[in-house]
Amino acid sequence: ALARHAPDLLALQEVDRRVGRSRFCDQARLVASATGLHAAFAGARRLGVIGEYGIALLAATPPTAVEVVPLPSFGAEPRVAIVASVELRGRRVSVAATHLQNRAWIAERQLPVVLEHLMARPGPHLLLGDLNAGPDRLGAMVRGAGLVPSFGGPTFPTRAPTDHIDWIAAGGLSVDSIEVPGVWASDHFPMVAALHLP
Repeated sequence: ALARHAPDLLALQEVDRRVGRSRFCDQARLVASATGLHAAFAGARRLGVIGEYGIALLAATPPTAVEVVPLPSFGAEPRVAIVASVELRGRRVSVAATHLQNRAWIAERQLPVVLEHLMARPGPHLLLGDLNAGPDRLGAMVRGAGLVPSFGGPTFPTRAPTDHIDWIAAGGLSVDSIEVPGVWASDHFPMVAALHLP
């Protein structure tokens, strides 16, 4: 499903590594193998004796300066962000990928931590992920950091999508086009963007 879009950069949420429910596979490594990308995995919590559950960032060349940022949880499920430097068409871009808490008031307190770590790095900047809240809740915060969000159609839930909770936001580069293909590999549809680097 992912390989047919030939991505240069990919952010994944709800990724298992060595977990019984996913047959103890390393899902980030499987996606890397299928797409030819290089994966950085960040575990948000342990599952079982050897398992982890988290997020992944994949790029055409190995992500560098990778930082796993724990986010405030307020007693809810732990969440993290991956902040890294990736090469896109010969340019270094600072990228943050995350999956925020599905309670909006917690997501509103997690996002500033992600933005602080991302914007402390040299531009251009990209924010990617499932923020579990739409532009009405988080748009001003993202724009206030100097990023411009781009949305295609709604991405969630796949059975009848109504929500814009998956994000691509850019600073120092632009999004030329964005689509939400009907790929039934998740409970979210993916967002696929073409970026322009000046």
